[in-house]
Amino acid sequence: MRPLLSSTQMKDLDNRAIKDFGLPSRLLMETAGKACAEIIANHYPKQLAGPVCVFCGSGNNGGDGFVIARWLANWGCEVNIICVGKGSSSPETTDNLELCRKLGIPIIEVSSSKNLSLVQSFLENSSIVVDAIFGIGFKGDLKPWLDELFELINSYSPLTVSVDIPSGLNADTGFGLNPIYAEGTITMDSMKIGHVTGIGREACGEIHVVDIGIPSYMHENLETVLLFQEEDFRPPLRLANRHKNDYGRVFVFGGIPGFTGAAAMAAHAALRAGCGYAYVVHRKELAAVYALKLTEAMSRTIPESPKTGCPDTKALLRLVEGASAVLIGPGLGQDDFALQLLKIMLRDLKAPLVVDADAITLISENPALYKYLSKPNVLLTPHWGEFARLAKIGKDEILQDCLGVLRAFVKERSARVLLKSHYSVYHDSDQTLVNISGNDGLATGGSGDVLAGIICSFLAQNESIPSAAIKASFLLGKTAETLAKTRGTPSILPTDIIASLFLKHNEII
Repeated sequence: MRPLLSSTQMKDLDNRAIKDFGLPSRLLMETAGKACAEIIANHYPKQLAGPVCVFCGSGNNGGDGFVIARWLANWGCEVNIICVGKGSSSPETTDNLELCRKLGIPIIEVSSSKNLSLVQSFLENSSIVVDAIFGIGFKGDLKPWLDELFELINSYSPLTVSVDIPSGLNADTGFGLNPIYAEGTITMDSMKIGHVTGIGREACGEIHVVDIGIPSYMHENLETVLLFQEEDFRPPLRLANRHKNDYGRVFVFGGIPGFTGAAAMAAHAALRAGCGYAYVVHRKELAAVYALKLTEAMSRTIPESPKTGCPDTKALLRLVEGASAVLIGPGLGQDDFALQLLKIMLRDLKAPLVVDADAITLISENPALYKYLSKPNVLLTPHWGEFARLAKIGKDEILQDCLGVLRAFVKERSARVLLKSHYSVYHDSDQTLVNISGNDGLATGGSGDVLAGIICSFLAQNESIPSAAIKASFLLGKTAETLAKTRGTPSILPTDIIASLFLKHNEII
């Protein structure tokens, strides 16, 4: 898995390399800038046939931009530099600006809205734009005139390459109200958290990582967020001499009138992902429905107390005694019957328990259930809306700092959470794993049910909770990506995902 660094970690690495290893900051800037120039030359040769417009801020990111401009000019490119803002600069940045002046590279300065018409003319006549304005140190909001400038760049740039991270994007959160959107981003040493969280995926484009000479040992023992990648995916082990009993039993609790499909899809997804058996455990009035709906999966009726009409605890626990993993929530309902069922599962179940959909809403409305979230067998799989209710926060807070609010919740509740959106984050007290596979084809009701079923299937096949959660998330997303090669994403259905899991044309096999 690839480490994702915070801005603080990256700055600390830079400082350690300068102080402890004796790498001069000027050398680091020169190495970074030249490497960026080489990547631009190798990946965008056609664009370099026309004018290049390099936007440079006053910080070290701007210094990298001056080095890029100088090397591109040395290689025969027509280069124009636009200096943005009037902040104080490091000696290295100032020196590289002066070198560009000595080479006769045209330089204009912009520090307000007054010169934006001139900037627009440069943009309209350029073939490629290099964004080296802010870098990973940016926090907070843009000044109004910078908003205007960034809108111009986004509107008129034919192709934009950002240095380290698109300007206006927070490197720790991926949040930005009006960042520059780049076709490519060249980042130093390691990817940053903001490259893949928030709107990072959309704003950064293709990401290139360059080695700037920081010794590898300095990366040891860093507590990093880890990006799950294709080479990390290994499905649960299967052997020819094994029996279906060796691959576990998945029980799916859910299904009320009008919502019977959720539990059925979860069970079918579990089977498709390799478990030996899958059961839908439903209310007695739905027996006939599931008898028709289920084929490969089996059905069981939730035992009820004849006196109260509520779930019978002893009979229920006997029913799930042989369960390898249990899913509760898809189409569960939110009435008192569902609440009592959830209480029993949270309190008494020993097998891995995936809590999804209606079950998460019930927990958010019943504070007495929060104490069970610290149990080591419990995994929560909320989408952003469900998590907002669970954590008692607004969705805007998640948008602005997804990892921050997730970490706070996990710290408070000692929980294990897979937070789902256009990217997924698994977090517990020991680790943070990120998956970015997928596309908008997953923005369809039922995708979460399929994911929960796959997670349970992997748990039943002896994967750990973190492994099952992140692998299932990756598999779901990768399958959607594969389907998008042959059909439009709006037409991808959850049942298409189930049918396509582990097909031989799937690149992850």
